[in-house]
Amino acid sequence: MRYFTKGFTFVLIHFFSHSLVNAQTAKYFIAFTDKLNSPYSLSLPQEFLSQRAIDRRNRQNISLSVRDLPVNPDYIAQIKKAGATVFYSSRWMNSVLIETDESTLTSIKNLPFVKKSDIKSFDKINFRQAGNNSPVPSKNTQKTLEEKQTITPKDYGNSLNQLQMIGADAMHKQGFTGKGMRIAIFDSGFRRANQNPCFQHLFAANKILDTHDFVSQETDVYDDDSHGLSVFSVMAAYQPGSLIGSAFEADYILLRTEDTGSEYRIEEVNWLLAAEFADSAGVDVINSSLGYNYFSNSKMNYKNSDMDGNTALSTQAADLAASAGILVVCSAGNEGNDSWGTITAPADADSVLSVGAVDERGNYAGFSSRGLTADGRTKPNVSGQGSGTVVSLSSGSISTSSGTSFSSPLMAGMAAGFWQAHPELSNMQVIDYLQRSANQADKPDIYLGYGIPNFVKADRLVQIDKIIPEKKYILAENPFSANKITVFLDKILTEATAQIQITDSQGKIVFKKENFKLMQETVIYLPNRLSTGVYLLNFISPDLKFTERVVKQ
Repeated sequence: MRYFTKGFTFVLIHFFSHSLVNAQTAKYFIAFTDKLNSPYSLSLPQEFLSQRAIDRRNRQNISLSVRDLPVNPDYIAQIKKAGATVFYSSRWMNSVLIETDESTLTSIKNLPFVKKSDIKSFDKINFRQAGNNSPVPSKNTQKTLEEKQTITPKDYGNSLNQLQMIGADAMHKQGFTGKGMRIAIFDSGFRRANQNPCFQHLFAANKILDTHDFVSQETDVYDDDSHGLSVFSVMAAYQPGSLIGSAFEADYILLRTEDTGSEYRIEEVNWLLAAEFADSAGVDVINSSLGYNYFSNSKMNYKNSDMDGNTALSTQAADLAASAGILVVCSAGNEGNDSWGTITAPADADSVLSVGAVDERGNYAGFSSRGLTADGRTKPNVSGQGSGTVVSLSSGSISTSSGTSFSSPLMAGMAAGFWQAHPELSNMQVIDYLQRSANQADKPDIYLGYGIPNFVKADRLVQIDKIIPEKKYILAENPFSANKITVFLDKILTEATAQIQITDSQGKIVFKKENFKLMQETVIYLPNRLSTGVYLLNFISPDLKFTERVVKQ
């Protein structure tokens, strides 16, 4: 595992044994042959998935498959009866993670439903005891978001630049702050997040929906490493005057998958298990500021040629999560100045939004991992500020840090707000619009991918794509509140001019202009004195004539 701060077919996992010589037990990932005689049924998905997870699939026309069924509980019971400790089961890989000794393993191998060729071993991991529960902050320690009416540029503090670069400040101004979206973060720990003033608004509103530590087998994620806390702050912080995150009103699930004391491929198993956990919980977005290429045991190391979108377990898991309708956002990696050079897993997955890093001026940050993938695809997909990113530390102070670890959550939060604005889109459509909105969409490269995306432009692209071919136009907002009306036009109409006239309910002309130059996004600025009410918009051009009823709020 590497987290990106600068300074097996699915049942076939290419792990290498590195058991301690004198260890009596080891951990094994064991695959089963089938899911026959399961008590679960695809016709009753609510027995193993949350309603929100089911709704996410239905909304994107994704059908359930046998892969979604839980592991047969009878198989798990027989593994336990044989004497092994079962930690987790994987629906997607039809496998279990266990700990046992050699003698018991021999008995397990003889069970008829066990794939004997797919038993892989790991070092025995000595789980520490759970730490003392940290106090949850009082709901009275900070004003709730409902008491905050508007956000001014001054409120963003030094975090304004990183948000403006991708249009997230404009997104917030339109009311898209992640509210109603559910985001899971995979990381190495969120030290003291429950005591940090940046997150008091989330705890006060019960927006931390769940936590789990897959390394230490517990629910407390607040007593380990602080990397995840800084990642979390980039998307979720709300500390006016200092730091505001890109999706500060989203709901969050915090999952620890990484052990900073060692780097083994079991961390990819943890990533897989966390992805299934997130899927079952109905998350919309996963952020993973993590990557895999080199390990403590060099026999486990990946090669650049393995970054092909299919080889690494975390890459496979990320694509499986995407196939369930989750938007997976991950760091491209910090290998730009190293001999490795290119992206790391799971950034090579073809269905994830991989994020590179730029500096505060939008220039490529040299440490950011480059593309292409081993099979020639453009990566990273997009880029955001990852050099000098404003973050919170576990002490509660505000600082800056660098790495694709921070451009990724910045982008994940913006993507969540964009999806909030357009819930009819699929996860893959969200990626497509963000890529199309980026500043080098027409000429992607190996450094920034499609470039730096922008919420405002992505939002416009959605509006333009909603134009019905026969109609050739669409009103952006109706009713409208500002003193302007925006009309998105078919591109073939933009070489002409039009006569535009607006009348009130009494037939009085309140706006009229001849030879109004048309653009794909045509903005009609109205008199400031225009009062609320119903108006008629009359539009006449050589190729398009229409009259629309519009309402000023």
